[in-house]
Amino acid sequence: MNWKIFYLSIFVIFCFSGFQTIAQEQDTLYLRNGQIMVGKLNSIALGVIEFDDLDLSVQNVRYHKIKTIKAAKSTYRIETIDQKVYFGILKPSTTYGEVIVDDGFVEKPYPIVDIYNLVSLEKRFVKKIKGTVSAGYSYTKSSDIGRTNFDWNLRFTEDKYQVNFTGSFIFTNNQGEKTRDRESVGLGTFYNLNSVLVVGLGINYQRNIELGLASRLQQVLGFGRRFLYKSNLQGILSSGLVMNQERSLEGNSTGNLFEIPLQYKLSYFHYAAPNLSFTFFPKAFLGLNQNGRKRFDGDANINWEVINNLNLGLQFYSNYDSQALEGSTTNFDYGIVLNIGYKFK
Repeated sequence: MNWKIFYLSIFVIFCFSGFQTIAQEQDTLYLRNGQIMVGKLNSIALGVIEFDDLDLSVQNVRYHKIKTIKAAKSTYRIETIDQKVYFGILKPSTTYGEVIVDDGFVEKPYPIVDIYNLVSLEKRFVKKIKGTVSAGYSYTKSSDIGRTNFDWNLRFTEDKYQVNFTGSFIFTNNQGEKTRDRESVGLGTFYNLNSVLVVGLGINYQRNIELGLASRLQQVLGFGRRFLYKSNLQGILSSGLVMNQERSLEGNSTGNLFEIPLQYKLSYFHYAAPNLSFTFFPKAFLGLNQNGRKRFDGDANINWEVINNLNLGLQFYSNYDSQALEGSTTNFDYGIVLNIGYKFK
Protein backbone atom coordinates (compact mmCIF):
# COMPACT_ATOMS: atom_id res chain seq x y z
CA MET A 1 0.00 0.00 0.00
CA ASN A 2 1.16 3.50 -0.79
CA TRP A 3 0.94 5.05 2.69
CA LYS A 4 1.47 8.59 1.41
CA ILE A 5 -1.63 8.35 -0.79
CA PHE A 6 -3.55 6.78 2.11
CA TYR A 7 -2.66 9.55 4.55
CA LEU A 8 -3.32 12.23 1.93
CA SER A 9 -6.78 10.74 1.29
CA ILE A 10 -7.58 10.73 5.00
CA PHE A 11 -6.45 14.36 5.26
CA VAL A 12 -8.63 15.45 2.30
CA ILE A 13 -11.68 13.64 3.72
CA PHE A 14 -11.09 15.27 7.12
CA CYS A 15 -10.84 18.75 5.61
CA PHE A 16 -13.92 18.22 3.44
CA SER A 17 -15.91 17.05 6.47
CA GLY A 18 -14.73 20.09 8.40
CA PHE A 19 -15.82 22.45 5.63
CA GLN A 20 -19.24 20.77 5.51
CA THR A 21 -19.61 21.23 9.27
CA ILE A 22 -18.73 24.90 9.00
CA ALA A 23 -21.09 25.44 6.06
CA GLN A 24 -23.95 23.79 7.99
CA GLU A 25 -23.23 25.68 11.21
CA GLN A 26 -26.17 27.86 12.25
CA ASP A 27 -26.15 31.45 13.45
CA THR A 28 -26.74 31.94 17.17
CA LEU A 29 -28.23 34.66 19.38
CA TYR A 30 -27.12 34.53 23.01
CA LEU A 31 -29.75 36.26 25.14
CA ARG A 32 -29.07 38.03 28.42
CA ASN A 33 -31.50 35.73 30.26
CA GLY A 34 -29.38 32.69 29.30
CA GLN A 35 -31.54 31.45 26.44
CA ILE A 36 -30.03 30.64 23.04
CA MET A 37 -31.70 31.06 19.64
CA VAL A 38 -30.34 29.02 16.72
CA GLY A 39 -31.09 29.73 13.05
CA LYS A 40 -30.14 32.52 10.66
CA LEU A 41 -29.46 36.23 11.20
CA ASN A 42 -31.39 38.18 8.55
CA SER A 43 -30.77 41.83 9.38
CA ILE A 44 -30.17 44.52 11.99
CA ALA A 45 -31.87 47.92 11.64
CA LEU A 46 -33.53 50.55 13.82
CA GLY A 47 -32.79 48.80 17.10
CA VAL A 48 -34.19 45.43 16.00
CA ILE A 49 -32.41 42.17 15.20
CA GLU A 50 -34.39 40.05 12.70
CA PHE A 51 -33.57 36.41 13.31
CA ASP A 52 -35.03 33.32 11.61
CA ASP A 53 -35.20 30.81 14.47
CA LEU A 54 -35.29 27.11 13.54
CA ASP A 55 -38.19 26.45 15.94
CA LEU A 56 -40.01 29.79 16.16
CA SER A 57 -39.72 31.11 12.55
CA VAL A 58 -38.77 34.80 12.07
CA GLN A 59 -38.40 36.74 15.31
CA ASN A 60 -37.69 40.42 16.00
CA VAL A 61 -35.41 40.81 19.03
CA ARG A 62 -34.43 44.18 20.49
CA TYR A 63 -30.80 45.11 21.15
CA HIS A 64 -31.05 45.30 24.93
CA LYS A 65 -32.04 41.62 25.18
CA ILE A 66 -28.86 40.33 23.47
CA LYS A 67 -25.67 39.21 25.20
CA THR A 68 -23.72 38.52 21.98
CA ILE A 69 -24.14 37.12 18.45
CA LYS A 70 -22.46 34.51 16.27
CA ALA A 71 -23.33 34.90 12.57
CA ALA A 72 -21.22 33.24 9.87
CA LYS A 73 -23.84 31.48 7.76
CA SER A 74 -23.83 34.37 5.26
CA THR A 75 -21.65 37.31 4.36
CA TYR A 76 -23.06 40.58 5.71
CA ARG A 77 -22.82 44.24 4.84
CA ILE A 78 -22.23 45.79 8.26
CA GLU A 79 -22.49 49.56 8.92
CA THR A 80 -21.47 51.01 12.27
CA ILE A 81 -22.24 54.35 13.90
CA ASP A 82 -18.60 55.45 13.45
CA GLN A 83 -19.43 55.44 9.69
CA LYS A 84 -17.41 52.33 8.85
CA VAL A 85 -18.60 49.64 6.40
CA TYR A 86 -17.50 46.01 6.64
CA PHE A 87 -18.22 42.95 4.51
CA GLY A 88 -17.87 39.95 6.74
CA ILE A 89 -19.30 38.01 9.68
CA LEU A 90 -20.02 38.45 13.39
CA LYS A 91 -18.18 36.50 16.05
CA PRO A 92 -19.30 36.21 19.68
CA SER A 93 -17.60 38.27 22.36
CA THR A 94 -17.06 37.47 26.03
CA THR A 95 -18.20 41.01 26.87
CA TYR A 96 -21.93 41.50 27.48
CA GLY A 97 -23.70 43.40 24.70
CA GLU A 98 -20.73 43.17 22.31
CA VAL A 99 -19.85 41.39 19.05
CA ILE A 100 -16.65 41.03 17.03
CA VAL A 101 -16.82 42.17 13.41
CA ASP A 102 -14.55 40.04 11.18
CA ASP A 103 -14.05 41.10 7.54
CA GLY A 104 -11.31 38.56 6.82
CA PHE A 105 -8.52 41.08 7.44
CA VAL A 106 -9.17 42.52 10.88
CA GLU A 107 -11.33 41.66 13.86
CA LYS A 108 -12.81 44.60 15.75
CA PRO A 109 -15.15 44.53 18.78
CA TYR A 110 -18.29 46.68 18.70
CA PRO A 111 -21.16 47.17 21.15
CA ILE A 112 -24.26 45.71 19.51
CA VAL A 113 -25.99 49.10 19.80
CA ASP A 114 -23.23 50.53 17.58
CA ILE A 115 -24.29 48.31 14.65
CA TYR A 116 -26.17 50.92 12.61
CA ASN A 117 -27.32 48.57 9.85
CA LEU A 118 -26.65 44.95 8.86
CA VAL A 119 -27.91 43.25 5.70
CA SER A 120 -27.47 39.61 4.74
CA LEU A 121 -26.07 39.33 1.20
CA GLU A 122 -28.37 36.52 0.10
CA LYS A 123 -27.51 34.36 -2.91
CA ARG A 124 -31.09 33.60 -3.98
CA PHE A 125 -32.89 36.45 -5.79
CA VAL A 126 -36.23 35.99 -4.00
CA LYS A 127 -34.55 36.04 -0.58
CA LYS A 128 -33.13 39.50 -1.33
CA ILE A 129 -36.60 41.04 -1.61
CA LYS A 130 -37.88 42.58 1.64
CA GLY A 131 -40.73 44.94 2.46
CA THR A 132 -44.49 45.14 3.02
CA VAL A 133 -47.70 44.86 1.01
CA SER A 134 -50.87 46.28 2.56
CA ALA A 135 -54.49 47.12 1.79
CA GLY A 136 -57.47 48.81 3.44
CA TYR A 137 -61.16 49.52 2.89
CA SER A 138 -63.69 51.91 4.41
CA TYR A 139 -67.43 52.29 3.74
CA THR A 140 -70.21 54.56 5.00
CA LYS A 141 -73.80 53.41 4.52
CA SER A 142 -75.27 56.89 4.83
CA SER A 143 -73.37 58.23 1.80
CA ASP A 144 -72.97 54.85 0.04
CA ILE A 145 -69.29 55.60 -0.48
CA GLY A 146 -66.60 52.92 -0.38
CA ARG A 147 -62.89 53.67 -0.36
CA THR A 148 -60.12 51.17 -1.13
CA ASN A 149 -56.39 51.66 -0.74
CA PHE A 150 -53.52 49.40 -1.78
CA ASP A 151 -49.83 50.00 -0.99
CA TRP A 152 -46.50 48.26 -1.30
CA ASN A 153 -42.93 49.07 -0.33
CA LEU A 154 -40.35 46.54 -1.54
CA ARG A 155 -36.55 46.68 -1.63
CA PHE A 156 -33.83 44.55 -3.19
CA THR A 157 -30.40 44.83 -1.55
CA GLU A 158 -26.90 44.04 -2.80
CA ASP A 159 -23.54 44.85 -1.24
CA LYS A 160 -23.19 48.35 -2.77
CA TYR A 161 -26.66 49.28 -4.00
CA GLN A 162 -30.37 48.98 -3.26
CA VAL A 163 -33.44 49.00 -5.52
CA ASN A 164 -36.76 50.30 -4.13
CA PHE A 165 -40.16 49.63 -5.70
CA THR A 166 -43.05 51.50 -4.07
CA GLY A 167 -46.68 52.09 -4.90
CA SER A 168 -49.86 53.57 -3.48
CA PHE A 169 -53.41 53.58 -4.91
CA ILE A 170 -56.65 55.05 -3.55
CA PHE A 171 -59.96 54.26 -5.30
CA THR A 172 -63.44 55.57 -4.47
CA ASN A 173 -66.81 53.98 -5.27
CA ASN A 174 -69.46 56.68 -4.90
CA GLN A 175 -72.91 55.15 -5.49
CA GLY A 176 -71.60 53.02 -8.33
CA GLU A 177 -69.31 55.67 -9.82
CA LYS A 178 -65.69 54.55 -9.52
CA THR A 179 -62.81 57.05 -9.51
CA ARG A 180 -59.03 56.77 -9.22
CA ASP A 181 -58.35 59.48 -6.66
CA ARG A 182 -54.66 59.23 -5.91
CA GLU A 183 -51.94 57.04 -7.42
CA SER A 184 -48.19 56.86 -7.03
CA VAL A 185 -45.64 54.32 -8.34
CA GLY A 186 -41.89 54.68 -8.00
CA LEU A 187 -38.82 52.69 -9.01
CA GLY A 188 -35.43 53.88 -7.78
CA THR A 189 -31.91 52.59 -7.32
CA PHE A 190 -29.36 53.91 -4.83
CA TYR A 191 -25.61 53.33 -4.89
CA ASN A 192 -23.49 53.68 -1.75
CA LEU A 193 -20.40 55.76 -2.49
CA ASN A 194 -19.34 55.20 1.11
CA SER A 195 -21.01 54.83 4.49
CA VAL A 196 -22.32 58.42 4.35
CA LEU A 197 -22.92 59.46 0.72
CA VAL A 198 -25.31 57.89 -1.82
CA VAL A 199 -26.32 58.65 -5.42
CA GLY A 200 -29.51 57.54 -7.08
CA LEU A 201 -31.70 57.37 -10.19
CA GLY A 202 -35.46 57.03 -10.22
CA ILE A 203 -38.63 57.13 -12.30
CA ASN A 204 -42.07 57.88 -10.83
CA TYR A 205 -45.71 58.05 -11.88
CA GLN A 206 -48.27 60.18 -9.98
CA ARG A 207 -51.97 61.03 -10.17
CA ASN A 208 -54.05 63.33 -7.92
CA ILE A 209 -57.50 64.41 -9.11
CA GLU A 210 -57.88 66.82 -6.15
CA LEU A 211 -55.06 68.91 -7.66
CA GLY A 212 -56.25 68.45 -11.26
CA LEU A 213 -53.39 66.06 -12.08
CA ALA A 214 -54.33 63.22 -14.44
CA SER A 215 -50.74 61.98 -14.68
CA ARG A 216 -47.18 63.03 -13.98
CA LEU A 217 -44.12 61.14 -15.24
CA GLN A 218 -41.03 62.03 -13.25
CA GLN A 219 -37.34 61.28 -13.85
CA VAL A 220 -34.98 61.87 -10.93
CA LEU A 221 -31.20 62.19 -10.54
CA GLY A 222 -30.10 62.75 -6.97
CA PHE A 223 -27.49 62.50 -4.27
CA GLY A 224 -27.87 62.22 -0.52
CA ARG A 225 -26.14 62.22 2.82
CA ARG A 226 -26.97 60.06 5.80
CA PHE A 227 -27.44 61.66 9.22
CA LEU A 228 -28.36 60.47 12.70
CA TYR A 229 -26.33 57.29 13.07
CA LYS A 230 -28.36 55.87 15.95
CA SER A 231 -29.45 52.30 16.59
CA ASN A 232 -33.13 53.31 16.56
CA LEU A 233 -33.01 56.58 14.57
CA GLN A 234 -31.86 57.03 10.97
CA GLY A 235 -32.11 59.95 8.55
CA ILE A 236 -31.06 60.91 5.03
CA LEU A 237 -31.12 64.33 3.33
CA SER A 238 -31.10 64.42 -0.47
CA SER A 239 -31.39 66.76 -3.47
CA GLY A 240 -30.66 66.74 -7.19
CA LEU A 241 -32.63 67.42 -10.40
CA VAL A 242 -36.15 66.35 -11.43
CA MET A 243 -37.75 66.41 -14.89
CA ASN A 244 -41.56 66.11 -15.17
CA GLN A 245 -44.12 65.64 -17.92
CA GLU A 246 -47.67 66.45 -16.75
CA ARG A 247 -51.21 66.07 -18.07
CA SER A 248 -54.20 67.82 -16.49
CA LEU A 249 -57.72 66.44 -16.01
CA GLU A 250 -58.76 68.72 -18.88
CA GLY A 251 -56.38 66.83 -21.17
CA ASN A 252 -53.71 69.52 -21.55
CA SER A 253 -50.08 68.33 -21.56
CA THR A 254 -46.87 70.12 -20.71
CA GLY A 255 -43.38 69.86 -22.10
CA ASN A 256 -40.42 69.05 -19.87
CA LEU A 257 -40.68 70.81 -16.51
CA PHE A 258 -37.53 71.00 -14.38
CA GLU A 259 -37.39 71.19 -10.59
CA ILE A 260 -34.87 71.12 -7.77
CA PRO A 261 -36.02 68.71 -5.04
CA LEU A 262 -35.16 68.78 -1.36
CA GLN A 263 -36.28 65.85 0.73
CA TYR A 264 -35.59 64.36 4.11
CA LYS A 265 -36.47 60.88 5.34
CA LEU A 266 -36.49 60.13 9.05
CA SER A 267 -37.09 56.64 10.48
CA TYR A 268 -37.54 55.86 14.16
CA PHE A 269 -38.15 52.61 16.02
CA HIS A 270 -39.72 52.38 19.48
CA TYR A 271 -37.86 49.86 21.65
CA ALA A 272 -40.48 49.13 24.28
CA ALA A 273 -43.72 47.29 23.55
CA PRO A 274 -45.76 47.74 21.46
CA ASN A 275 -43.55 47.17 18.42
CA LEU A 276 -43.95 50.52 16.62
CA SER A 277 -42.02 52.20 13.82
CA PHE A 278 -42.38 55.78 12.53
CA THR A 279 -41.39 57.26 9.16
CA PHE A 280 -41.54 60.97 8.27
CA PHE A 281 -40.85 61.85 4.61
CA PRO A 282 -41.35 65.50 3.49
CA LYS A 283 -40.41 66.54 -0.08
CA ALA A 284 -40.25 70.08 -1.50
CA PHE A 285 -39.87 71.00 -5.20
CA LEU A 286 -38.83 74.38 -6.63
CA GLY A 287 -39.70 74.92 -10.31
CA LEU A 288 -36.90 76.17 -12.58
CA ASN A 289 -38.90 76.96 -15.75
CA GLN A 290 -42.41 77.25 -14.25
CA ASN A 291 -42.69 80.91 -13.15
CA GLY A 292 -41.85 80.30 -9.51
CA ARG A 293 -43.99 77.20 -9.05
CA LYS A 294 -43.56 75.42 -5.73
CA ARG A 295 -44.79 71.98 -4.76
CA PHE A 296 -44.80 69.91 -1.58
CA ASP A 297 -45.41 66.19 -1.06
CA GLY A 298 -45.22 64.64 2.37
CA ASP A 299 -46.31 61.64 4.32
CA ALA A 300 -45.91 60.24 7.81
CA ASN A 301 -46.39 56.56 8.62
CA ILE A 302 -46.96 54.68 11.85
CA ASN A 303 -46.71 50.89 11.74
CA TRP A 304 -47.51 48.44 14.51
CA GLU A 305 -46.34 44.85 14.09
CA VAL A 306 -49.15 43.05 15.91
CA ILE A 307 -47.72 39.59 15.35
CA ASN A 308 -44.93 38.27 13.11
CA ASN A 309 -45.40 39.39 9.48
CA LEU A 310 -48.69 41.22 10.26
CA ASN A 311 -48.71 45.03 10.37
CA LEU A 312 -51.35 47.63 11.14
CA GLY A 313 -50.51 50.95 9.49
CA LEU A 314 -51.70 54.54 9.72
CA GLN A 315 -50.59 56.99 7.02
CA PHE A 316 -51.00 60.78 6.92
CA TYR A 317 -50.35 62.40 3.55
CA SER A 318 -50.49 65.93 2.16
CA ASN A 319 -49.85 67.55 -1.24
CA TYR A 320 -49.56 71.22 -2.18
CA ASP A 321 -49.14 72.86 -5.60
CA SER A 322 -48.89 76.64 -5.94
CA GLN A 323 -50.01 76.31 -9.58
CA ALA A 324 -52.64 73.56 -9.52
CA LEU A 325 -53.65 72.28 -12.96
CA GLU A 326 -56.90 72.81 -14.88
CA GLY A 327 -59.83 70.87 -13.46
CA SER A 328 -58.89 71.52 -9.84
CA THR A 329 -60.70 73.79 -7.38
CA THR A 330 -57.93 73.71 -4.76
CA ASN A 331 -54.15 73.59 -4.52
CA PHE A 332 -53.99 71.52 -1.32
CA ASP A 333 -54.86 67.89 -0.60
CA TYR A 334 -54.49 65.73 2.50
CA GLY A 335 -55.79 62.46 3.88
CA ILE A 336 -55.53 59.62 6.39
CA VAL A 337 -55.22 55.97 5.37
CA LEU A 338 -55.60 52.92 7.62
CA ASN A 339 -54.42 49.56 6.32
CA ILE A 340 -53.39 46.05 7.26
CA GLY A 341 -50.32 44.52 5.65
CA TYR A 342 -48.00 41.55 5.27
CA LYS A 343 -44.27 41.96 5.88
CA PHE A 344 -41.72 40.06 3.76
CA LYS A 345 -38.71 38.92 5.81
